[in-house]
Amino acid sequence: MATVKAIVDLDVVTNNDRKSDYYGKSYARIHQKEPINLRGLCLMAASGGTPFTEDVLLGCVKLLSRVAVDQLSIGQAVKIDGLGTLRPTIENAHGGADSPSDYNVNEHVEGVHVRFIPEGEKLDRITSRAMKEKCILRKTYEVTYKEVTVGGKPKKVPVYSPIVVPDEEPEP
Repeated sequence: MATVKAIVDLDVVTNNDRKSDYYGKSYARIHQKEPINLRGLCLMAASGGTPFTEDVLLGCVKLLSRVAVDQLSIGQAVKIDGLGTLRPTIENAHGGADSPSDYNVNEHVEGVHVRFIPEGEKLDRITSRAMKEKCILRKTYEVTYKEVTVGGKPKKVPVYSPIVVPDEEPEP
């Protein structure tokens, strides 16, 4: 069965930090679009040939989301087959405690984070190198920054200029 690869648009940005060893070098990043929300995902899934309606899918996913958050809040990792694992982690205060008996949770824990570990099983692999093989990367915009004044304060806003390079167009 042939797999159709989706095109992923890239922004090319030049490092303008004069203190950086990589000043003047250009790098790509994925062009950020508005995130798709849960309802949007359920709508897409419902239109993809499933017998379940958008509202049924949305109800199921919302319930699973609540249960996942409950499990994470008690320190339980949550694995979503085909996607990855959500694992709660601790952010410790810089420097730590001098000894285990000196460790104070209220003083030494800065926060609790949720870390995402992508699926690594062969058929569902979404690790960094495997994801690169699943898509076609295309330079789309050069990003520069323009300084504007917002509310009396200077702010840098991105300016997107289309990149047209016919000889580098990806093959579908």
